[in-house]
Amino acid sequence: MITFTILGSLCKRVMFFSAIAAVALLTLAAGLHYATPLAGIPRSEIKEISSGWSYEDSGSLHTLSQFPCPVDVPGDTLYLVHSVSDLSRNPGDVLAVQTRYQSIRIWADQMLIYEAAQGREHALSSMWHFISSDTYQGASTLRIELIRYDTNSPWELFPIFQDHPAAIGMYLHRIHLPTIFVWLCCTLFVVLLSFVILFMAVRKIAGISPVLALDIFIFMSGTWILLDSKITTLFGGNFALTYFFSYFIFYLLPVPLLFYFQLMLETKNRFVRALIWIAVGNAGLWMLLHLLGIVAIRSTAVSVHLIIILFLIIFIKEFIQQQKQPQQKRLVCTFWGMLLVFAAAAASILLYHAGLLPSTNSGVLYIWALLALIFCMIMDTIIKFGRMWNEKKYIEVYRQLATEDSMTKLSNRNAYELRLQDLISHPPATVGIILFDIDRMKFINDTYGHHMGDLVISLVARCIYQVFGTIGECYRIGGDEFCVILAPFTDVSQKFQQFHTLLQTSNHNDFPVNVSYGWEVRSFEAGKPITFREIMELKTAADKNLYRNKRVHSS
Repeated sequence: MITFTILGSLCKRVMFFSAIAAVALLTLAAGLHYATPLAGIPRSEIKEISSGWSYEDSGSLHTLSQFPCPVDVPGDTLYLVHSVSDLSRNPGDVLAVQTRYQSIRIWADQMLIYEAAQGREHALSSMWHFISSDTYQGASTLRIELIRYDTNSPWELFPIFQDHPAAIGMYLHRIHLPTIFVWLCCTLFVVLLSFVILFMAVRKIAGISPVLALDIFIFMSGTWILLDSKITTLFGGNFALTYFFSYFIFYLLPVPLLFYFQLMLETKNRFVRALIWIAVGNAGLWMLLHLLGIVAIRSTAVSVHLIIILFLIIFIKEFIQQQKQPQQKRLVCTFWGMLLVFAAAAASILLYHAGLLPSTNSGVLYIWALLALIFCMIMDTIIKFGRMWNEKKYIEVYRQLATEDSMTKLSNRNAYELRLQDLISHPPATVGIILFDIDRMKFINDTYGHHMGDLVISLVARCIYQVFGTIGECYRIGGDEFCVILAPFTDVSQKFQQFHTLLQTSNHNDFPVNVSYGWEVRSFEAGKPITFREIMELKTAADKNLYRNKRVHSS
């Protein structure tokens, strides 16, 4: 659980957020009390020409009801006819036609004024076609030819509009508002997570991989939602790029999700890694087969659905196994988010077939559920890093307890041994070792008590650190024994007099405190590893100099 240490106790945190909520309620109350309604831009509906259409069947015309409506006509071609003479047009108006078929061609009387897709199997999607009203100025009849892929289902005809491009553009942006909003949310999350990743990289904080996988998944999700809505094609351009890249992202969307799942759960399940390769291979295979004209891309989405279902099965299995270990609970929010996505997808399918959800909005529930999943994944990531932060604090405490002498706050014997091993692994050009030993320590303990002996040890440790701490690493390696390691070696000939002077001026006891020392320095060949024996020989030489100095003090 994440802790807001800056706010103190749980009670203070509750009070803080309650105060924020109270300010928000006061703001709302002020807005309602001083209500100032504005009319704003009128939201008038755009002009439709969804009535007055007929369709050709067996050489005769049959009147159609108001669009949208289904038409059960056999064959793969449908001709729609509408009289133009009774249509009122303003300068600059456009005809807006939406199709989900293989191709469309439009004639004004006998003149072809528009065609799209030319019957090639790459256009199956919700496409908007815009035709300037100037192209059928003076004509008496509009005739629309639609060619479809599937002849087993009824034709599905959508409303047709004729209005100013700005009005149509506003209408289309309004009906795609959920898509735009979710894409903007995804973009915001991507930017924020990118800054987090950059911060982690600069500060060398572990755990970038799952955050990067989440960032890529959110980016791909937002891009896929935007491309799949085809809103990017409202201003023209190569529709096939939008269409194929939406499939490309849809194919590869499980990849960052699988990586995120694997990294967050820390699972070693081989099937997860296999699914990652399967997802990539699936995308490449279908794109190649479609490019060669062997398989239509519209028939391949089921393979991605199967990959996602397999992932969900593995995810639920791993999740349940980890729930049996309370300390290993991970991705709880993501678990419910995944279930929400699948529930929304199932509900969209059922509502669409029940006729309660238009085909153009059949993915709205799924879009909101995907946004909820992204939010859940972000929450799980925050929770994981909150735990990691707490664990890091405990690790720092344990590391300090393991390597720091509690009395003197110098590094202890464990740290000293680790440093010697590090010198062997990464030998500098020169290494110097200084050993210190407090004179008559037993006499001080026996005469003045161990408490006074501890104070003397602390005094000597402070003096050693103040004099030698800036040029070397200071350790307490025994009861009254100290060591300073200088790597690389720095001249210390002037430091010992400074040390003795500081020791005498800092000693406020009724008895003198003297310290013997000995030091030795060795040079090593650059790039050549050194052995533990060589380090021990260096320490032994310093030890001999120490006892030589101690004999001088005792004489």
